[in-house]
Amino acid sequence: MTTTEKMIALLRRLKSEMNGAVTDAMRGYGGGMQGYGLNYGVSLPTIREIARAYAPDHELAGLLWQQDVRELKLAALFVEDPAAVTTAQMEAWAAEWRGTELVEQCAMQLFWRSPDALRQAEAWAVLSGPEGAMRRLAAFYLLGKLAAAGEKVSDPAFAELLDNTRIFGPDTTERSAVYALREIYRHRPELHESVFACLNRLPQQVSDEVRWQIDYL
Repeated sequence: MTTTEKMIALLRRLKSEMNGAVTDAMRGYGGGMQGYGLNYGVSLPTIREIARAYAPDHELAGLLWQQDVRELKLAALFVEDPAAVTTAQMEAWAAEWRGTELVEQCAMQLFWRSPDALRQAEAWAVLSGPEGAMRRLAAFYLLGKLAAAGEKVSDPAFAELLDNTRIFGPDTTERSAVYALREIYRHRPELHESVFACLNRLPQQVSDEVRWQIDYL
């Protein structure tokens, strides 16, 4: 079966799970659920289950991502071989983000598993301005996932990140930063003091949310 034939077969299976009511709800929800040419309203767990039957396939993942169809772009995340994901690919895919759903799912499902994940997170976390907003959002999701990934990133590496005021500073307002700090605290007990020190220079709304979540761990 050729790559194109695989894509057609996968799309046929996804369309069989089409849910018009969910599509309408997504459209009404706005923001993170918009930005697709076509949207069949298939749930993420269903997309994952169908797509994983075709994984890993780097070529197929690239072809799926090129399609302006929500389900195919999301399927690409589960078909892709994480070991093949480079910084260049992450930048190329990020250039097509038009809503927060893809930002979150790219970071949480695939990019964090790339060998270049930490390097990419560091590069995106220091971006400024509206043009860097989605990449900054992704950066902290990456850091949160990496914090839970054991030896993938060392404690000293995270300590450096926590000390970096360009990453965790007065201008850090991304909701994903709360997730990152909570996960660092949860999985890196040696860094508890560093996390609290970091909170003292964050916007109060962010620091209060992190403290509240830490209290309930």
